[in-house]
Amino acid sequence: MRRVGLFVFMLGLVGVTNAAVADPTATRLELFDGFAPDWRERWEEQSLFSRPTHYAVMEDGGRAVLHAQSTAANAGLLRRLPPNLGTSGQLSWRWKIRRPLSGRQAERTRAGDDFAARVFVVFESSWLPLRTRAINYVWSAAQPEGAFYASPYTSNVAMVVLRSGAAAAGQWSSEVRDLAADYRRFFGTEPTRPSAEAVLVDTDNTGESAEAWFDELFLEINPPAPDSHPSPPK
Repeated sequence: MRRVGLFVFMLGLVGVTNAAVADPTATRLELFDGFAPDWRERWEEQSLFSRPTHYAVMEDGGRAVLHAQSTAANAGLLRRLPPNLGTSGQLSWRWKIRRPLSGRQAERTRAGDDFAARVFVVFESSWLPLRTRAINYVWSAAQPEGAFYASPYTSNVAMVVLRSGAAAAGQWSSEVRDLAADYRRFFGTEPTRPSAEAVLVDTDNTGESAEAWFDELFLEINPPAPDSHPSPPK
């Protein structure tokens, strides 16, 4: 994806599981709102000066899901999160791809920074949006599952490979991630609160085509700990 740092800046302005232990007092958000007629009102399209990815609700297996198609295109859907959330909890979702990208371009380079499916988590950045941090969960063409590495565009974005290759293509896969654990592992500090979620299918760098489906995107965030005030990234 071209200029991923700018994409994260825009968001700031706005598999192996590692599930967190659920807190009965946690805030649980169904981010797709069951695809009720007004669900899209809470999502913003973010595009980076290229042909847009097309997103639409369709039926799959008797239920409504989000379908995304991208041909040499790039656009993400962003949902801003309520203020005053805690900093620990879990993100869960289901996703499916038709097939992975070819992997002819190395995915750890800018030329190959496209993925058949991504789920972003953006973290509050205090006063400087350019320092916004994000975790980017991806369905890779060739990187090994479980890989953690920095985006080729900015060290403020963690790339986490949850699925790779074609082994699970064409079937639904479920993910559960402990956001605080992933944040600590990559950034080495305590997280700030999550401020936005995004889904993305992008192929603008490689010029390829990709098709993906998303469903059951839930964010369950524990309440802030008493007297807990994690420092924002510097």
